[in-house]
Amino acid sequence: MSLEQLEQTLLKLPREDRRRFADWFYAHEAEILTQDEDEEVHPLVRAEILRRSAELEADPSLAIPVTDEWFEELKRNLVDARPRQAPVR
Repeated sequence: MSLEQLEQTLLKLPREDRRRFADWFYAHEAEILTQDEDEEVHPLVRAEILRRSAELEADPSLAIPVTDEWFEELKRNLVDARPRQAPVR
C-alpha cells in the first residue's frame, strides 16, 4: 500500500478511529522509526519535545485547540509582526 493510499484510507475513518490510530502510532513510534531517522533530530530539540510532551500529559488543559479561528489569529499576528517597508519613492 502506498503512502497516498494509506492517507486516503485513514482520512475515511471515523474521527474516533483516527484518534485511536494516532494513539497507536505514537505508542509504536520507536518501532516504526529507524535509528538513523531518529538521530536526525538534534538532542536538544528532542529533549524539548519530550519535555513539552510530558508537560501536556501532566496537564492536558495546557493544550490549545487548533481551530479555523486560531489560524486566522495566527495570520493576523504574522502580518502585524512583519517589518514595515518604507514606501517606494
